[in-house]
Parts: sequence; C-alpha cells; structure tokens
Amino acid sequence: MEYDASMSVQEADIWGGVRAAEASGNLSLIRAAYQEVVTKVPDLPAAWLKLGQASLLEGSYRNALDATLEAANAMRRASRWQALPHVGRQLLRFDERRLVRELIEEADWNNPLLLSESAVLAQQLWLVGADDVALAFLEHAMRRLPAHHLLHYSKAEVLSHLGRLEESEIEHELAIKLNPMFSMSHRALAYLHPTQDSGPRIERIKEILRTAGEGIGVEDRIDLHYALFKELDGIDAVDEAWEHLSAGAGLRRANQTYDQGRESRGIDALIRDGSRAQVAELDVLDDGGAAARHVFVVGMPRSGTTVLDRMLGNHSDMVSAGELNVFARSLSWAIDRFYEPPVTEAIVQAAVGLDDRTVAARYGEATEYLRAGRKSIIDKNPLNISNAGFIARSMPDARIICMVRDPMDTCFSNLKEPFSPGAYGYSYSQDDLANHYADFRRLAAHFEQTHPKRFKAVSYEELVAQPRAQLEEVMAFCGGEYQQGQEDLARNQSPVSTASKAQVRKPLNRNGIGAWRRYAGKLEPLRRRLEAQGFA
Repeated sequence: MEYDASMSVQEADIWGGVRAAEASGNLSLIRAAYQEVVTKVPDLPAAWLKLGQASLLEGSYRNALDATLEAANAMRRASRWQALPHVGRQLLRFDERRLVRELIEEADWNNPLLLSESAVLAQQLWLVGADDVALAFLEHAMRRLPAHHLLHYSKAEVLSHLGRLEESEIEHELAIKLNPMFSMSHRALAYLHPTQDSGPRIERIKEILRTAGEGIGVEDRIDLHYALFKELDGIDAVDEAWEHLSAGAGLRRANQTYDQGRESRGIDALIRDGSRAQVAELDVLDDGGAAARHVFVVGMPRSGTTVLDRMLGNHSDMVSAGELNVFARSLSWAIDRFYEPPVTEAIVQAAVGLDDRTVAARYGEATEYLRAGRKSIIDKNPLNISNAGFIARSMPDARIICMVRDPMDTCFSNLKEPFSPGAYGYSYSQDDLANHYADFRRLAAHFEQTHPKRFKAVSYEELVAQPRAQLEEVMAFCGGEYQQGQEDLARNQSPVSTASKAQVRKPLNRNGIGAWRRYAGKLEPLRRRLEAQGFA
C-alpha cells in the first residue's frame, strides 16, 4: 500500500522506513519492519494488512489472520474508512464473512471515498451473502453519484441473486448503454435471460470483436466469446457457437496456470491416507440416527449441487448457508498453513496428526450464526469433495452428499461455463476435463467405501426422474424425514449466486440431460478420453 495522505508526519517517517525492507525481498525483514510499524502506530490499517500479507507468504496462517483482524480493529478505532475495500478484500481470503458485512454496514455510506468504491463494496457484500444490504448500498450510492456502468452491473448481479431476473436484465442493458464495450454485462445477459430475438445482441457483440480486435483485454475477449457461444447456442447455431466456445476456453486456458498432475497427486495422497480415515470412521460412536447438524453438498460444479441444496433448504429443519470456505479455513488454522482446495500432497502431509477437535470447533463457531434456529446447516461448496475425509474425521454430526452426473453432461456443462479467472482450471480443455472427472469419481468412490455412514453419492439423473424418492433417501441418511413438497424448487425464494442462479428459478426439468449430444462431434476427444478411463 502506498502513502496515505491522512497519515501524521510521524506515521509517514515510519512508513518510509519499511521501503528498504521491501526492496530487499527478504520476507523475515519485511514482516519485522511492519511489526515495528504497528507497534509504534497501532491504528494504521494499511500496515496491519501488509504484516498479514507478509505472514501469509512466510507460511503462518494464524499470524496472517490475526494481523488482518487487527487491520479491521485499527480501521474502526481511527475511523480510517478509506481502507475498507482493502480490509474487506483480505478478510474475504479468510472467509470472515460476518465481519465484512458488519464493517460495511457500520461505515459512513456518505463518505466520498467509500462512495467511489461502491461497486467493490457491493461485490464484497454479495460475496458474503448479504444481497439485501448490497442492494440498499447500491441504491444509496446511485442516488449520490453520476451514472456509471459498474454500478448498474453490480445492481444487476444482486438482482439476479434475488431472483429478480427481468430487473437484472434492465440494469445490464443500462450498463451497456453507458459503456457499449463492457463485456461482463454482455456475458451476463447471455447466460441470465434467453431472448426470443437474440439477433441484435449477437450483432452488437460481433461488432465489438470486429472493431476492437486486439485492442481489448484478454478477459474482455473471453467474456465476449462466451457470450456469443451462449447466444448462438440458444438459436441452435451449433457450429458457430462452438467456434466461440473454443476461442474463449482456449484463451482462458492459455492465460492461467493449471497443473493437472499436481491435482492428481493430491488425490492420490488423500486415498493413501484412507486407512487412517477408515479407522477414524470405526471409532465414531453411533449417534442413534439423530439429525445431522451439518450437511455438506459436494461434487463437480454444474452437477446438480444447487438443485439438491435448494430442495434440502425447503425443509423446515434445514437452512442453506451457501458456498462457504469455512471448513478449508478451519483446517488452515489447525495446520497453520493457508489451504485452498483442491488438496495437495503437502496439505495431506501437514494434516497428519491433525487435532480434529480444533477444526470442528472453529467450523462450528464460524457457522453457528447462520443456523437461524434450524437443526441443520447446509454447506454447498463443491470443492469440499477434497475435504470429505477431514470432515468425516472431525465432525461426527456431519453428513456429506455427493452429486454425480453423467460424465459427458458434467464435463460439457463445465466447459461451457465461464468460471471466475483462476477457478476450476481444469474446465477449459477436453483432456483436462476428462482427467479431472476420473479423479473426482475415484475420490468419491473411495469416500463411499471408507465413510459409508458419512458419505453418500446421489445421481443427478435419478434426482430429476424421481425427486421425492431420492429426497426421502437423502433425508433418511441425514437423520430426518422428507416433507411434502420439499422437491418444489419454486418454493425456495432465498438468494442464489451460483452459475445455476437462473436455472433453479424454474421448475425441475430434464433439459440438461444429454445436452452434450448436440455437440457430439466436437466433443469426440472428450468422449474417447473418458471412455479410456472407464466412463462415457
């Protein structure tokens, strides 16, 4: 962080003293320099953030988290609200969702520095599930600021989470009117709300690509190619749609680092650790069939996890908390290393001798406020498939439900979804997709064998074909009973921010089953690779 004009002369002198340490590149010196700064000027949030970053790079998760929490305290004490976007961003790395919401709610919404960061702060609010606060904040800001495409885009995203899809479409169009080349709204419109007459939307996106060419950034081009794929797919222009899907996926794959071998080695390590996990399973006392206090819905993205989550969330004893990162962060605290799934060999090794009670206690403390008086909390983070063994070991009151979908449908659905940069890196190459799917299935099979009382696989196709029968089985597995109408997706009006946010607002249907067949010729390399690994 740079020099802050609100600093005193003393603070500026001290701040200047850390530059030599930073120039050295020595992490120990950098951390020590910032430790000296916060000792002398404890109300400087920027220094606490820097200390946290240095601690994280040095490998200490606990010190990094403590410093980040102190940054929030310093900001509050000194009313340095200009630091809020930076503090919020770092708190999100630690999944401190409740604190992020509290800080933004208590800040002065009329502060010009905060208003200038309205789009960023609104995004932080929707990332922590506070869509209602985000909408109120954006409407407040939009009454006080000149029209800006980022504000309309942010409002559109929040409205889509709330299920107000037509209003969301209007806001995206306003964003495009203010900035015709704003690729994120072009993409969002294509995935959000199909139109009977997509011609005008298709032509305006093509015009941007024709006229701007290489003059727009890589991420913008990726967004526009995916938008064209979705629009063209909607009018059954399969060959042209595929061209744009291939272009967008190719650009994303070329501009991010993904190591499929590293991911497979992490899964190998988890499976090798299975003998200990199985012993832990046998050591768990029978809970007498009591209702699970924690339910984890896992699987590959786009495999029906959101559908099942919303069906379960219709039960009067269950509440969905969305896609939490709390378990990975609880594990990070226990091993004192930052861990972000998928798991690696190093994390599996670090977890040997893990204090399971510490993990469970931290997870429980971090999620209890979300319970809302219900018996069970649903945590629907697909990436928790990597954590299933750790969850079963540390939380005897948890049940893990893994959605499994047809291999080709799963992989194609991942391929055509423009995930956030850096997320799900396997999803932009047919070979990577096939290898990842095979790894996922062998890991799921391993947990089914080693944790039969804690881990259950559910077929997406069977859930769609016989929703009541499948829900009865799932509820029994969770120690509860099916409730009449629980499978009705339209009953669940809670916000949803996943890639399925538009689809799950519609009645349950079979539209996605076999969807890959329209592109069968294009997907032949994927089919052959899956077949060679025992699938498809």
